[in-house]
Amino acid sequence: INSQHCPTYGLFRNFSNVFRDYAREGLAHEMLECPSPDETVASAHTCDENIGKDHEQIKRLQRIQMENDKFDGDRYLTDLYIMDEGDMIFDTATEMVPHWSVKGEQEKLTKAMQNDGHSEVIAIASKLENLSTADESIAANTNQSDTPNQASFFTPEESHQLATIPPSSNNHHKLTPEQHRSAKLTLLELLFSYVYDHRTTDGDPTVESSWTIMILSPSLSWLEDYHPPYDDIPNVLRWCIRRSLIYPYLRSYDLAIMVVQDVSTILMKGRRVVIRCLLQLRKIMEKSEVHYLFNKLYVDPLIEWVQKIEEKDIQDFGKEVNSILAGRHKVGKEECTETFLLDKQFLDMGLVGLEESMLMSSSDDDRGDDEEEEHNGDEESRSSGGFSYHDDGDD
Repeated sequence: INSQHCPTYGLFRNFSNVFRDYAREGLAHEMLECPSPDETVASAHTCDENIGKDHEQIKRLQRIQMENDKFDGDRYLTDLYIMDEGDMIFDTATEMVPHWSVKGEQEKLTKAMQNDGHSEVIAIASKLENLSTADESIAANTNQSDTPNQASFFTPEESHQLATIPPSSNNHHKLTPEQHRSAKLTLLELLFSYVYDHRTTDGDPTVESSWTIMILSPSLSWLEDYHPPYDDIPNVLRWCIRRSLIYPYLRSYDLAIMVVQDVSTILMKGRRVVIRCLLQLRKIMEKSEVHYLFNKLYVDPLIEWVQKIEEKDIQDFGKEVNSILAGRHKVGKEECTETFLLDKQFLDMGLVGLEESMLMSSSDDDRGDDEEEEHNGDEESRSSGGFSYHDDGDD
């Protein structure tokens, strides 16, 4: 451990020594998974100018090793066929209509109006007013010049949240393309964590929501920092999917892919939809006694950054995510040469082998049952002398 070089973290790495006092009080382990977040770990032979880079590489390897150690193959296999076997939380998570896709709610409103159901109309209309983010006419900008458009989109509570977020010291005009890309990758994983929790709680956060968001996000749980082009979208998504199969209640690969599709949709809808999701995430973390600091480190700077970049940048980023998902739908077609980069084999968890072993074991069990039934039948035949008794009745 090198005490002369203090690690930096947070969006654009503007913070350090945030967790030191909490570590002394034994609270840091409740806030994140990374051990000793304010101590630099580097190889003994590392020179001073490379200590920061070496620390990040070692920390990432520690994270991946801890994920591998905590992965429970039996638990994963238990949830493998959860879609067919039925689970109330899973069914709710996959069937809900999230606020970024309110087509279902709009159809309910139309039907209620046709049936003249006044109370139902009022209830659904109120829900749409507060949650609808399906406005496709996104303005070219949502910064100060678009304040009237923002005011008509965000609820009063959301507008108040935006107004009370303290400005950061970041000079966004001086950020490099690599820093902008790194921020997008951080946004990607935070949205993944938020969407997973939103679906699994049916849009009603619980006391566990802040932990779920923290533990699924490499940035929040391990203060991960991304370095494009070495780090890219598939890498970040694979790490998120891995963690979703290790830590939370529902450990379903299919659910994780659905979450990625949601994230792509949110990004392609534009900045205002992204900001609404971040504001809801911010509210969840703010209510937590141990995770509220992540708003200062990541969420607030992200909200500010999203408001200042071009609308097209966010939407194009969403299209990049969607193009990766498109590879999944092409797999299996003869003309397809594209590899699905989020396939189970690329998660480095041995999932394919686990599933094949389970199928072989199941096949062996079935074969054993058949052989036992055949054996029992032979025993019964031998006990009757090989003859079967047939009563023809009295002559």
